[in-house]
Amino acid sequence: MMRAQPLAALRAAPRLAKTAPVAATSTRWSREWIYFSFVMVAWSFSPLLRRLIDYRNGAFNPLQIASLIPFLVLLPLALFVFKKERFMRLAPVMRFAACAWTITFAYGFLLAAAVGSVSAAAFELVQYLAPMLAGIWLAGQELTVGPALRRLAQIVLPCAGIVAVYGIIQWVQPPPWDVLWVEGSRFVAADSPVPFGMRVFSTLNSPGPAADFFAVTMIFALPLVRLSRVWVWPLLGAIGAALLLTLIREAWVALVVGTAVYLIASPKRLSAIPTLLILTGLIGASAFALPALLGSGSGSDVIVSRISTFGDVGHDSSALARQGEISDALSQSLVNPLGAGLGNIGAAARLGSNSGSELGNVLDSGYLARLVELGWIGFIGYLTVVAGVPLLVAYGLARIPRDRSDALDAKVAGAMALAICAALAWSDAANDAHLGLDGLLFWLALGVASLALGTPGGAAVSRSRAMWFRAKS
Repeated sequence: MMRAQPLAALRAAPRLAKTAPVAATSTRWSREWIYFSFVMVAWSFSPLLRRLIDYRNGAFNPLQIASLIPFLVLLPLALFVFKKERFMRLAPVMRFAACAWTITFAYGFLLAAAVGSVSAAAFELVQYLAPMLAGIWLAGQELTVGPALRRLAQIVLPCAGIVAVYGIIQWVQPPPWDVLWVEGSRFVAADSPVPFGMRVFSTLNSPGPAADFFAVTMIFALPLVRLSRVWVWPLLGAIGAALLLTLIREAWVALVVGTAVYLIASPKRLSAIPTLLILTGLIGASAFALPALLGSGSGSDVIVSRISTFGDVGHDSSALARQGEISDALSQSLVNPLGAGLGNIGAAARLGSNSGSELGNVLDSGYLARLVELGWIGFIGYLTVVAGVPLLVAYGLARIPRDRSDALDAKVAGAMALAICAALAWSDAANDAHLGLDGLLFWLALGVASLALGTPGGAAVSRSRAMWFRAKS
């Protein structure tokens, strides 16, 4: 009987050797995660690189090859995405979203190709489909949702913090390359490129995407907000200050909408409320004191003045202009119910023959732009992914069994993903909030949701790696 125990241990050794690396790989970053860090850096800072190149050349260039860098660096992720075992790990709702998105925008591309506007349509197609690769890549990871979300936080939040600090400096003293960008592009939405007079767009292209980026990353940090996590507070303070200085109201409301959705969907809502109240108080105080603290004299009430326009929409020029855009877009959709095709609106229109059209590049609504470009059929497909898929995710989260070992992690991460989707859905009413960097954040949120829902073909849940949020609370 004494010899039976060593023999049993020797027989079990091969099985232990096979399972041991699973726990080891949960803390060690693979090459693809390191590469994804580079992808996030490229998306966060490539527009700044483009402006630096223009500044060195001494002139603004509307068509700069550096604009393609964020999309090009995403392409290597396809090497991991198009593997059978990765597809097997995708939740059914993620597969449905990817297929519906691809079909919808392929339809828009074919409409444009039929009238010969291939180059502009191809550029816009890439803007919508390339970010989807990041979401599929994340959803196919052989990780439970807690460790995956922790790695994402270690990549996304430092990038957002650096972008926010640059944005604050930009408001106090605009760098000459940013001034050249505003003046050369005739970028009226940025206001006057003078100290304390320019809307913050930081390292990105414009205040709208910058504001969406700040709002979404603050929502992304909600599961991490604890009084004991000292490093989170300066980071959120910088991001919140930069968000206020963009003066983009829809992003402010999007943050409120996303936070409300998180509190409704998260099982840890009660523990999050006290810290959220403190954060809300800090942001509210910043709205009154931030400009003066940064040295602004006559413009010390710029944020408060912008907030006051919420109650005076009837005299708000941007709101009145948007009402006209809604009327024009609806008329256009009735004249051409099948859609005008991709590349007619936005930055891609500069490459096409319709850049001088009446709607042109000034349609400040993702929903209206997609209605004009995709027609009613494509618009339904667009809404199916933007609004319908998050509803399916919410239904799936409600059905997660309580005896699942990482159920708490899954529901908290899923609540965060739903909050990001809700915030971007709100922002899409006043901004193209599902392409480019916004699209990347949207698909990363769906990737987190896919990991939270899990699939029978996915990786088995390891109890040693589960309950991350519970352990860190």
